[in-house]
Amino acid sequence: MIALDNGFEEVVAIVADAGASAARLCAATGFVPVAQGPVDDGAMVLMGLTGAAREVLIGHPGVARGRIRLIQIDGPVADLNREGGQAWDPGGIFDINLRALPDIEALQRALVAQGFVAHAPITDWDFGPLAVREVVSSDADGLCVALMERVRPPLQGYDGVSGPASFVFNSTQVVPDFEAARHLYRDCFGWLPVQETQGMAAQDSGANCMGLPEGIAAQIPMRIGIYHPEGRMEGSVEIIEYGVRGHDFSDREPPLRGWTSLRFPVTDLEEFIERAAQGGCRIIGPVAAQWAPHPAGMAAAAITPWGARLEAFQSGVKDR
Repeated sequence: MIALDNGFEEVVAIVADAGASAARLCAATGFVPVAQGPVDDGAMVLMGLTGAAREVLIGHPGVARGRIRLIQIDGPVADLNREGGQAWDPGGIFDINLRALPDIEALQRALVAQGFVAHAPITDWDFGPLAVREVVSSDADGLCVALMERVRPPLQGYDGVSGPASFVFNSTQVVPDFEAARHLYRDCFGWLPVQETQGMAAQDSGANCMGLPEGIAAQIPMRIGIYHPEGRMEGSVEIIEYGVRGHDFSDREPPLRGWTSLRFPVTDLEEFIERAAQGGCRIIGPVAAQWAPHPAGMAAAAITPWGARLEAFQSGVKDR
């Protein structure tokens, strides 16, 4: 049985001001508020936190997945969890992915107007039958967002998904050990590969969207794997290992600001815990929790060896 049934449902971030961040992201993407209020005690436990916090959940108005939950911790504003980090530095959750519908330039301008700064100019990738455009940007809370526009062939599976941006469909983790991360997602969780490739981190010209120096980027090796329980890019997890080393942010934890966790609805929380532990994850929980607007249930967090936090929730299950 696959423990994680259909990929992540939402991504969680800690920010300085949840209301302000929600307003900025909604203004740029067309997302709308879904729920807001105090953070559940069980959710605080999964983040290793005490005290109080408030949250705002936003999402695509036409899709009930791929949402963003923004959490503001009471007290002084914390530092960033990847302070000074570059795209090739491993540790934690690097970014989330949105599809630009239909214009990546307009969506990027909207993000810039809301305080995001690109790592590099929009990059055109032409792989023959497949052509895409991509840009990666971050804001002052360390929230990194990758925009992707399909040039050809026409994008499939997004009928009825309108507006400037899609729901969050993928999230990237830069890892220090590709084989260890692959082992967790493929062998332990039993996910299927959407894509597994290796090559150089840029085009022959050196052009890339991650901000790597163009003079050397084409000589930097890179491995990429994208995984999902059913082999789809719909709540999928992407792992990247670069052939260069910099700062390692694997030990960073809440309440530091930035992308904090991916949240997965599951049908068997005990199996999630068992499989995550097999992959070398540190487990917190299970604890009783509620992720508004869902019913209460039981949840657990699995922290990977590279510091990515995966939180699983089984709705309707009570603590015994």
